[in-house]
Amino acid sequence: MSEKTKILVVDDEKVVRDGCRRVLTGKGYEVIPAENGQSAIDVMAKQSVDMILLDLKMPVMGGEEVLEFTGKNHPDIPIIIITGHGTVDTAVECMKKGAYDFITKPFQIDQFLLTVTRAAEKRSLEQRAKQFEEENVRNLYDLNLEKSRLKTMINCMGNGVMVTNRNLEVVLHNPALMRLMEISKAVQNPFHITEILNDESLIATLKQIQAGESADAEYISQEINTGRNFLRAISAPASGPDGSIVGTVTVLEDVTAFKQLDRMKTDFVNMVAHELRSPLAAIKQQNCVLLDGLCGPLEEKQCVMLGRGSKKIDALLDLINDLLEVAKIEAGKYVQHQVPTDVGRIIKETVSLMQASATEKGVALSFFLENLKQIQADPKRIQEIFNNLITNAVNYSPDGGKVTVTARGLGEYMEIKVQDTGVGIAPEEIPKIFDKFYRVKHPKTRKIMGTGLGLAIVKGVVEAHHGTIDVESQVDKGTTFRVLLPVIQQAACD
Repeated sequence: MSEKTKILVVDDEKVVRDGCRRVLTGKGYEVIPAENGQSAIDVMAKQSVDMILLDLKMPVMGGEEVLEFTGKNHPDIPIIIITGHGTVDTAVECMKKGAYDFITKPFQIDQFLLTVTRAAEKRSLEQRAKQFEEENVRNLYDLNLEKSRLKTMINCMGNGVMVTNRNLEVVLHNPALMRLMEISKAVQNPFHITEILNDESLIATLKQIQAGESADAEYISQEINTGRNFLRAISAPASGPDGSIVGTVTVLEDVTAFKQLDRMKTDFVNMVAHELRSPLAAIKQQNCVLLDGLCGPLEEKQCVMLGRGSKKIDALLDLINDLLEVAKIEAGKYVQHQVPTDVGRIIKETVSLMQASATEKGVALSFFLENLKQIQADPKRIQEIFNNLITNAVNYSPDGGKVTVTARGLGEYMEIKVQDTGVGIAPEEIPKIFDKFYRVKHPKTRKIMGTGLGLAIVKGVVEAHHGTIDVESQVDKGTTFRVLLPVIQQAACD
């Protein structure tokens, strides 16, 4: 025991009080004596006690009055009645009124200690039960308070929140979710997710998360369409106490305004690009007429100036064409006519066309083909992939560098690598190189002209053909772009 059990011994006989003190103190109890009922009440007013040994017949105030007082004011304190043989019936009546037990004088030590021990254990168990109950009440209060706070926060969120269990039943949602789903009726939890959502891709994602197939990812982000709204859904697993997946949590954000803004931007770029291309082409044509001497002879300085102007016009036309291509990719209209395509032939033609430019820059350009199969693709767009990647590799390789193009079959996919020994890309820049208008910052590349759209176009074309592209690079050692494209399976060709 961390604290001694306090026993109040109430008896008008000093010999009984002293005897109880000797026996109980030796067993680790703390004994407080009282010579009558009034003294006992006075003691309880000043300090708490854990048990009372109570004589019935005492002067000033008897045991029955103390029992009545204690039953009203301290009902949790066990009382053991001390009685003689002549008052056993009275002791039994006292037990009916709330006393725990009784012992008769003269005491048998073993029986006396057994009764006291049982009463002490009862008191201890009751105190522990009361403590647990109080803790439980506090925990329930804290839980309800936290639950109330969580509910308030979720209900006040502008984003939709949806929590599902393993049966894909929605067990928690907020008003924003119903607003984004354009559902006006009230729905009570739990309900199956298909009652408010019919997007198969998101439902498939939630099933994938619950199956543990996305364990390496903290969350999965995707875009869905519900009526007039475009939503970004971010889904993650909900784990139980043992770490197992018990459901999913999905937060939905309304990106309709951003989609509309992006569409307006694309339309604006298309309009501007179309409006600029025609006059620029006309200006270039007039420059060519002047340079060819069709309007009379020109001096050398005039030719130089017109030549520089033509190069600037060409750069602007390249930018306009790239902008229009990016706009088509974003609209999903860039890759339209797909046919069985021989990638090996396209690589050979592209390398052959660029061989002269590479030689002029002092770069060795070569290719290697192995175990190739046809792919279902738009040949013109596939050629653009190689044009961009090989041109970049040659431009960013120093005099004496090497550019190697390899293509080989890998089961269901074809792997194409464009490897150079050029300036390389810093690790912090690699995640940005496929962004529109982004160009690698390097002292050796400042004079290289470009729009910063080439790799964005390449990535768009690769993904439009259900492929992937990634890059590995080391500064001043070179860069390797790796493209995977699905091949036509033999069964499909037969």
